[in-house]
Amino acid sequence: MADTPTSRDLRSLVMQFRTSENRAVSLARDLLWVIAVVGSIALALFLICGTWPAVVTIESGSMIPHMNIGDLVVVVDKDRFGNLQTWDDGRVSGYKKFGDYGDVFIYRPNGYTDTWPLAGLLPLPGQRPIIHRAMTWTEAGEPVPLYINIYRGSVTPAGYLPLTVAGTTTDGYQILSTGNTTPVTNYSAGNNDLPFPCPQLGGNCLLRSDSVVKNAGYVINTSTVASHGGYITKGDNNNVNDQGSLPLATGKTLEPVQNDWIVGKALFAIPYIGLLPLYIREVIVIVIILKVLHEIWRRRKDENGKTAVKPVKKGKKQR
Repeated sequence: MADTPTSRDLRSLVMQFRTSENRAVSLARDLLWVIAVVGSIALALFLICGTWPAVVTIESGSMIPHMNIGDLVVVVDKDRFGNLQTWDDGRVSGYKKFGDYGDVFIYRPNGYTDTWPLAGLLPLPGQRPIIHRAMTWTEAGEPVPLYINIYRGSVTPAGYLPLTVAGTTTDGYQILSTGNTTPVTNYSAGNNDLPFPCPQLGGNCLLRSDSVVKNAGYVINTSTVASHGGYITKGDNNNVNDQGSLPLATGKTLEPVQNDWIVGKALFAIPYIGLLPLYIREVIVIVIILKVLHEIWRRRKDENGKTAVKPVKKGKKQR
C-alpha cells in the first residue's frame, strides 16, 4: 500500500529538521538531544533505584568524614538490596554502611519539603531533605532518646553508654554521668569536663571527666514522648541526634521519622561530582560567558576568512 501524502510530508519534515543547517533549527535539535539523553538516564536511574531523586548532593559537613561536601550520593528505595537497618540493628547483625553501623537515609523533615529540592533539580532554599544515619526506632508513647558523641566525626563509637542527670553546675549546665552517681549541686566545671549543647534536655549539658570513657558514645532518655513511631536519626559529625536539636524552616520541632517520610537510603557516594549542582548558578554563568566568547571568536574568524579570500583578476595575454 502506497504511503499517503501526509506520511510523506511528515517524513520530509523530519528529514529537513535532521539535516537543516539553520542555527535556530540546529539549536532546537541539540536541545532535544540533550533532553532525550538526560531523560533516558533519569528513567534508567528510577527503574534501577526505585526512588526519586536517585542521586543527591551532600551540602553540609554533618556526615564528615563518611560523607563530605560535594559528594554525589546514589539513593535507592529503603528496602532495596536488603531491609533498612538502624545503628542498633547493625551492631547486632554486624551490618555497616559508610563507616558505621546501620543505614544512612534521606528523609523529609516532619514529612515536608519544598517541591524543587525534592525533585532533585535545583538547590533552592527552603526545608530541604536531610541525609543522616538511622540510630534506633522509637514507638509511640516512648521517651525520645538522646544520642551523644562528644568526639563527633573523628570517632565512631563502639557503643553508647547510658547516662543519668546528676545535678547542675553553678552556671546552669546539666551534669551527665555514667552509672549510679550521687547527685551534686552548685558544681563548678573542671578543665577536663566536657560541655556541649543539648537542647533536648533543656539547654546545655556537661559530661564530667570521671564519666568520660575513651572513644565511647552516650545515650539518655529525654522528657519528650514520641507522639508516633519513627526513626531517631543523627549526623555522624554532630554531637547529638536530630530530634529536638535541628532547627526547621517551619519553626516546628523535628519528630521521629515515619516510614512514609523516607525518600530512600544511601547506596554509595562519588566524591566531588556533586559540586556541579551545588554551584549550578556559577556554572551556568561560566557556560554563558564561554558561549558568548566562542561566538565572538567564530564570527571574527569568519570575517577574517572572507577578507583574506579575494578574487584574482585575469591578466592580459602577452603576444
